[in-house]
Amino acid sequence: MAIGIIVPDRDTTPLKQAIQNKIPDVPVWVYPSIPDNSKVEMLVVWKQPKAILGAFPNLKLVSSLGAGVEHLLHDPHLPKGVPITRIVDPQLSLSMQRHVLLSVLHFHKRWGDYALQQSRQQWRVPQPPERKVRVGILGVGALGQAVGSYLLQAGFDVLGYSRTRKAQTIFPVWDAQSHALTAFAKQINVLVCLLPNTSQTQGILSASLFQALPVGSCLINVGRGVQLVESDLLQALEQGQLAQAYLDVFEQEPLPSSHPFWRHPQIFVTPHSASITDQQQAAKIIADNFRRLQLGQPLLFAVDRAVGY
Repeated sequence: MAIGIIVPDRDTTPLKQAIQNKIPDVPVWVYPSIPDNSKVEMLVVWKQPKAILGAFPNLKLVSSLGAGVEHLLHDPHLPKGVPITRIVDPQLSLSMQRHVLLSVLHFHKRWGDYALQQSRQQWRVPQPPERKVRVGILGVGALGQAVGSYLLQAGFDVLGYSRTRKAQTIFPVWDAQSHALTAFAKQINVLVCLLPNTSQTQGILSASLFQALPVGSCLINVGRGVQLVESDLLQALEQGQLAQAYLDVFEQEPLPSSHPFWRHPQIFVTPHSASITDQQQAAKIIADNFRRLQLGQPLLFAVDRAVGY
């Protein structure tokens, strides 16, 4: 039995070594240097090559290297019945909390206006007043609750919106069973998308939602690129319905050099860096799940294929 790592876009040497330190009796192989596919019982993957998941005849568990799992759920070569797990750790949450808070503060303190003044060598006095901010968190899973709590501590009003009812949250959460999404949008002026990528969430950030937000609102998308209708965002910014957008995820990554988002003065882009998995922390979860797999114990952070996370 062995563990295989298939993460073509980054150096996973620290991950391999950390897993090996925790379970030294188990071989850990990194793609493409996997000498015997038949011995691999667990795979750790991110942005895996096409058809690769079908090449391991004795596969018993697949772990995403991040919190997202759409790269697995949308892979037709993922064997049926093989469980999927993901990485959930405090460092991921802290990184996302800081990224979202920075974006909210940038909007709140009008730093985009100041950057424009600087580029034009202007100094306007008095400065425009700070915007009143009420943040709406779209997607109130573990990460959404962590981000909302962080914003509360920073002094912002927070309202959440969830597919299902949530119990024991420290900020109010509306749910799709009781409230329309557009009614939620009318209550906020900063919309943070932290939704997983499912068939229900694709294209959810669209004109109808933007029109429900108060004029001059802000979008922060740290969910998935396919959730945003890009042409609707550009139109909402042009019309003044939205004032700014902070985008960390895109339908096509890397973002093509010809894409209008690069040059838009009201759009701030980051290279899918809001929350990056710490390989040392991931190794602990991966090694623990491998042991659990061998002992027939419940897996940590198991994914429900039916709901998509």
